[in-house]
Amino acid sequence: MIIEEFKELNAVNGVIKISEVDETFEKLYLQVRKKEQRLYSDDELKLLPYASKRNPHKAEWALRTKSFLRFKKYLSLKKSKLNILELGCGNGWLTGQLAKEFEHNYFRIDVNLTELEQAARVFENENITFIYGDILCASLPANTFDLVIINSALQYFQNISALMKELFFVSKTYGEVHIIDTPFYHPGEIMAAKNKTLKYYSSIGYSVMASKYFHYTLDEFKYLRYNYLYNPNSFRNRLSSFIFDKDSPFPWIVVTR
Repeated sequence: MIIEEFKELNAVNGVIKISEVDETFEKLYLQVRKKEQRLYSDDELKLLPYASKRNPHKAEWALRTKSFLRFKKYLSLKKSKLNILELGCGNGWLTGQLAKEFEHNYFRIDVNLTELEQAARVFENENITFIYGDILCASLPANTFDLVIINSALQYFQNISALMKELFFVSKTYGEVHIIDTPFYHPGEIMAAKNKTLKYYSSIGYSVMASKYFHYTLDEFKYLRYNYLYNPNSFRNRLSSFIFDKDSPFPWIVVTR
């Protein structure tokens, strides 16, 4: 299937479904999002990553805004029209904002139908295609995407090796996979991080979610080619965060074939 044919598939409420909807997971995930106060109104979503004063996660969004501005600057250097896939897009704020300034073909995929339908409603744009599907089970067109963005979503994938294999399959020869605002741990920190995650989800009454949240080190990429585009641990960035405003504690890496 070529990308033009893919975009012509029938959409319901603005979303193309290429996998069966997992209603059990959808219900659980939305309950957790509601408990965490991360389900936003259409008006609030339109603002993100610039959170309003009433947003309970305003401090977090201030850091994510800096990551967004870095990526926007990077994308501004791309002169040709690109096919961009955002994996684990959630409510779609990232590519929703990018599409306002840069004319590319955007494809967003997630397994949260409710937020995808909201994104299709809020960020309606002929250059954006909204997709419900599990990328490891569904079939996206091969050799299609110039950029893949995984923005604060890698931790929801259990098998990085299988994921990267699929992303390279659907990417063009010189395609790039950008991993942004994602926690990576030192090997000795993994067990403590898992315990912290379990404690957190247990505290809000959803301990089952801990089994759906995964913890990784950069060793997962040791056999792949990757570079830092933002390293919070560099001397320059640590000094900048100390002197000026706090910045994201998470790296931005780009992985290529």
